[in-house]
Amino acid sequence: MAELKSQLSLPVSIKETETFDSFVQGQNSQLCQSLMQLPKDPSEQWLTYFFSDAEAGKSHLLYALCHLAEQSACSSIYLTGAQFNVLPAEALLGLEQYSIICIDDVHLINELDEWQVALFDLINRVKERDKGCIVLTGNQPVKDLPISLPDLKSRLSWGLSFQLKSLSDEQRQTALQIRADLRGLNMPKEVAKFLVTHWQRDMSSLLDSLDKLDEQSLSQQRRLTIPFVKSILLL
Repeated sequence: MAELKSQLSLPVSIKETETFDSFVQGQNSQLCQSLMQLPKDPSEQWLTYFFSDAEAGKSHLLYALCHLAEQSACSSIYLTGAQFNVLPAEALLGLEQYSIICIDDVHLINELDEWQVALFDLINRVKERDKGCIVLTGNQPVKDLPISLPDLKSRLSWGLSFQLKSLSDEQRQTALQIRADLRGLNMPKEVAKFLVTHWQRDMSSLLDSLDKLDEQSLSQQRRLTIPFVKSILLL
């Protein structure tokens, strides 16, 4: 996975644990399979857009795609919409040289006219070069995106489009146990169920709680039990 290679770039940290193996697919197997095929032949599906509410795992999947691309000796780059207000639109120049281009939270391009034009041009260059692909995420279907440039909205609708569906409570429990295991923590099923039931239900908040539990479990040399979770999270 490569970062922006110019003085205009900002470092973007790709979490090592954000892989396809650590992603619980739930009802998203078709999307996951489509993304996992991209490093084999990026140009075969040159544009993919998927959307969901916040904290459903969009960034996780883009990180996972970058990791898989690296393992496949396929060049990739990740850019988040949070950078739109920091970088000049010229940062997109030349990105078509990468095999896989990931742009997260494209809805944040709203009211940034130069970025909208630059993204439109990048999509066209990727299509014309016919050697790579671009994968974008947003918070709603393409037709509902707050994009003022009609041509850009049209281009975004050219590729495959998916809705990333939220996990069930049971699937959230499984995801928590997988993440705990990656940290070397044993999280019993009843503890995972307690967290999903009594803590904030979105995965971002659940994983933040896991950070705190991991730190305190190591510090206090304690196992993850419901009483211990209650004491640390003040439940």
